[in-house]
Order: sequence, then C-alpha cells, then structure tokens
Amino acid sequence: MKYLDELDERILMELQYDFPRDSYPFDIVAERLDMRVDELLDRVGFLYRTGILKRIGFYVNYRGIGLKAALIAYESKGQVEELAEIYARDKLATHVYLRDHPVYDVWVVTKRKTLDDLVKHASEVSSTLGVNHIVLFSKRTYKLSVKFDLYKGVSRSGKYSSINTSPPSPEAFGISPSQLRLFRKLDASREPFGRIAEELGLSQEETASLAWKLVDAGLLGDPGAALDGKKIGFEENAMVVMEPTGDEDSFCRMAVSLPYTTHVVLRGSIPEGAWTHTCYFMVHAVDKEKIKSLIEDAVAKMRPRSFMVLRSLADLKPGTLR
Repeated sequence: MKYLDELDERILMELQYDFPRDSYPFDIVAERLDMRVDELLDRVGFLYRTGILKRIGFYVNYRGIGLKAALIAYESKGQVEELAEIYARDKLATHVYLRDHPVYDVWVVTKRKTLDDLVKHASEVSSTLGVNHIVLFSKRTYKLSVKFDLYKGVSRSGKYSSINTSPPSPEAFGISPSQLRLFRKLDASREPFGRIAEELGLSQEETASLAWKLVDAGLLGDPGAALDGKKIGFEENAMVVMEPTGDEDSFCRMAVSLPYTTHVVLRGSIPEGAWTHTCYFMVHAVDKEKIKSLIEDAVAKMRPRSFMVLRSLADLKPGTLR
C-alpha cells in the first residue's frame, strides 16, 4: 500500500485485526512477527509520526456514558465553511463530511444527552444559517468497525464489530465515564496500559483485564489500531443508503454479513417519513473500481427497493479521534 513497506503492512494488519488480549500486547505482536519488541515500538512510533496511525486503543460506546447520536444532513446553500466552523467547535461532533447528494451536501454525526436535544440543536443551526436539514437518528446500530485490509485494498470489519445498544454503565465496573474514555488510546510502550493504570490506581495487569471485561460488556469495542485511510492509499469511501425491501431489520442484517461494510445503521427520520433510505453502511477502497465492485456486490445480494451512493468529497473535520 501507499507509503508502507511489507513489514509495516504486516504490523498494521496484526494491530488492526488480531490485537492481543494480553497485558503486554506489543510483546505478543513482536513475537508473532519475529521481531524484537523495541524494533516493533520504533516502527509504531514512526507510523504515529507520519499520521498513518491515529490511535491504538478502543472505541468507547457513547451509549454507556448517557449520550445519544444522530446523523444530521444539511442543505448548506453554499455555507459549507460556516457549517464546518460550527462543528469544529462542537466537541461531540465526530464526523463532518461534504458528500455528493444533490440536496443535502453536509453530513454531520454529533451527540447530545437526548434525541430532543439533537433535534433542537439541528434546528438552531439551520435557523442561524437559513438552511434546511433532516435529523436521521439511529434506530439500531448493528456494526461499527473501521479497518482496512492492506492486502486486498478494501475495507474489512474486525471481529469485535458488533455494538451493544444497551450497555451497562461504567460505574458498574467501578470507573467513571471520564475514566472509561482513557481507554481510547493506549501508549506505544512495553506497558501500554500503564498510564491508565496509574490514573485508576491499578496494576498494568488489572487494567488490561478490566479493559477486556469492558469489551465483553460492550462499553468498549473495536480494539487495536485505527488508521488514516487516505495516508495508506484508501482514496475512496462512500456512504451507501438503501430503501429496504421487506422487514427493515432483516434487511440491515444482510449488510452486517458483508465483510467490507464498516458501519451498518438502521435510521429513522425527523420529520418522520422525510427519508426512506433507512439502511446505511460505509465502504472504503483504494480506487473507484473497487468501490464500484463492492457496491454492486451489496446490491446484488441485498436487492434494495432503491439505493443511493453518497461519496465523500471532503472531510470537514479532519484529525478527529473517533
């Protein structure tokens, strides 16, 4: 892949898809790759410095810390920069993209305490700028795992891709929501849980064990490396939105079964009925032909009533740790 040599690719594939359930995961990975652990950590440090590695850690399930999320689609009416500025200041906004829908061109994922708060927020932004919007809330999130198969040049979700939609609270494990967030990023060191262990007053081994208990409970997910796709040659990604045939839950589960989908979400809309393409997923690839092939495969297998492919034109909030 672009910018990577063969050893880098092997390291990133291990860190993405087979991150060890161990107190000393880098020792395990180094052994698998027949490397010294200090050599591995030097490589990991280099991949961080280039921006290829965004984090090694865990996805934090926001549902466990009392938040709701929605996708808000704005008809920007030429005010893309203004919307980008608003969401640059919004610490709860994780995705802000310009997409090629003919009407709704700015797509934002943000969070608030309640769905009513999200609806109010979107209305206030629209009123301020004089634009239109639809709030597309999550009825169910089935899958979330953004990983890149560096050998095949397409996205491929990891083995911890399922989402617990009703996880327990972090307090059930003796930690606070702010302490749960510590697990988003581990240190690139022999003791990657050390900084978190110090914060929690636990040992390295106790902290690693806690992390995997939190994964099993659904408060943490998608362990391992998160990469910047653009920096490794994944130039194309697309949001595919489908109008289900038959039962919408069963329809979305077909998308879950496709290995190359990185998000699968069933959505409702506010205003109700304003949007009929309720099953969503994302695909990523190194070029347009591979993206086209993935989408054709999905359409052939799922047979939607109709579908749209919304390609990403620009990341309006780059560098966000998701």
